[in-house]
Amino acid sequence: MVYKSEGIRVKNPKGLKVYEKCMELNKIIYQLVKQYPSEEKYAMSSQTTRSCTSIGANLAEGNGQIFPLKEINFYNNSIGSANELIYWLDVSLQNGYISKQQYNKATELTQEIIKMLVGMMRKLKSNEVA
Repeated sequence: MVYKSEGIRVKNPKGLKVYEKCMELNKIIYQLVKQYPSEEKYAMSSQTTRSCTSIGANLAEGNGQIFPLKEINFYNNSIGSANELIYWLDVSLQNGYISKQQYNKATELTQEIIKMLVGMMRKLKSNEVA
């Protein structure tokens, strides 16, 4: 969906496949952190969910930008948050808070999102040059 007003075009991220993937990842992560021990509620649980939700939040904010370079910057932030999430998943696995199967599912989806974001950035960059 695209909103237009006086020649300015603002996109709606809900139509993006990567947005759907971010929502799917959020659901997985929120289920995973429920397994964490109570002493991790304000530490790892919070960091894990914050890094996960930041991926989609930056995607949405970037997709709503009018200027391509600003859009790319937000997608770059999404990628940074995705890599932070992978770190927290590594720590979760290392501490036995999640299973290897849960880890694989979450990290594979996160890596898929990163690839999609990189593709979007490439497309924006090529449109800038053209």
